[in-house]
Amino acid sequence: MHLLHTLIFAGLAVVTAAAQDGASPLSPAATGKVGELPPMTKVLNQRAAAAFAKKDWATARKAYQEMLDLDPKNALVWANLGAVEQQAGNSKRAEECFENSVMYNTELAQSWLALGLIRLERGDTYLAMSALARAVHEDPEDARARNYLAIAAKNLGWADAAEAELQKAIAQKPDYGIAHFNLALMMLERRPPSLELARRHYEKARALGVEKDETVERRLKE
Repeated sequence: MHLLHTLIFAGLAVVTAAAQDGASPLSPAATGKVGELPPMTKVLNQRAAAAFAKKDWATARKAYQEMLDLDPKNALVWANLGAVEQQAGNSKRAEECFENSVMYNTELAQSWLALGLIRLERGDTYLAMSALARAVHEDPEDARARNYLAIAAKNLGWADAAEAELQKAIAQKPDYGIAHFNLALMMLERRPPSLELARRHYEKARALGVEKDETVERRLKE
């Protein structure tokens, strides 16, 4: 069985997210880690955000590119342009944008997470692992980053590490249904399977809105 990961929005340029990992452009954070937008770009930023909400990727791209023309090294704008490109289906360009983002601000956890997800989806597991580990380092409280790091670890055959990250993700975000589901899968893959623990996490995941899985339910009845 493969661990579940939603890639509805692999850009993940968002500070807070629900279980389905919603999306919105990043805004400057009080912590200072995200950084600031270029001066005198309030109107451009509003235009970009409105276009993003309407899924008007061409308009959003143009606005963010104009902002980069004013400040080519702005990590925050690169991150948001990456989010636009990812949503528009341009994963290669999105990856380049997020790489620029972390080059100009190595503390921007959301850009590391976005890079990890793009690479994970592409199958570059070692590169994904590196980016996701850095995302966790920069923001140890981000349960999503730990969930995806667990997926990368599992893909590399590091079951103990994957299970540990999922346990941490759930401790940080008890209502993270996908992490509960993934932990249920890990419990089923133990030798021998930990059926009761798997059942508890699967039932919790279902209660939190994760879809029914026929394979898991069959395994739980064995």
